[in-house]
Amino acid sequence: MSYEKWKIYFKANEKHFAWLDLTNAKKLSENEKNVIYESIRQFQKGENSEGKNLIEYAKQYENEDYLEAIKDFIREEQRHAEVLGRFMALNGIARLRSHWVDSIFRKLRTLSGLENSVIVLLTAEIIAAVYYKALRDATSSEDLRKICKQILIDEEMHINFQSHTLKKHLERKSHLGAKCIRTFHEILMAGTIVIVWHEHKNVLTAGGYKFQNFQKEVWKEFQRAQKMIQGESRIICNVVTK
Repeated sequence: MSYEKWKIYFKANEKHFAWLDLTNAKKLSENEKNVIYESIRQFQKGENSEGKNLIEYAKQYENEDYLEAIKDFIREEQRHAEVLGRFMALNGIARLRSHWVDSIFRKLRTLSGLENSVIVLLTAEIIAAVYYKALRDATSSEDLRKICKQILIDEEMHINFQSHTLKKHLERKSHLGAKCIRTFHEILMAGTIVIVWHEHKNVLTAGGYKFQNFQKEVWKEFQRAQKMIQGESRIICNVVTK
């Protein structure tokens, strides 16, 4: 693995939504709109970040390929926000200016450098890897299903990317230090599961989840990431070649 490959991957994935055409898209029914209204606004807001602090932290890492990969990662998240925003506008769903959950996660990312930012980002990516499955299945909209399908592909790679970085950080720590980081991550993950279920229950339920299987699937993604971080499974970077 190398950050040069991650940089190539993100560059090659820039056209991941080139196929999207919403000019003749079928609108959501009022009931479907009501189910996803508040939830999709929160996730669209969460996807849209300038990433200024993350970029500054990445500069301190002193790896030019990593810095470029981080910038492209941020732009990819912004494209998620842009595409979701277009779908929302088509269906009369207003964008959210602020939300307390988004504010807390943004604050957490600024507390103590790159390592902490990556842990918080990885937590969000793991949640997203399950949430977008629920959003995909919560309505009959083929356009939303296609958007969610592409975001899910991207989020799985984001989990791999953040796991790669966290693995490199933990390799430099003592056994006790690495264990403390994993414990903090587990606590953050557990709290996030509860908050996300509380805030997005309508979409998660409409997408076929009960709390028990929602948290089970999130923890499954968490364990997949942990195996990569601890070197128990390979971190895959699917570099697209043209």
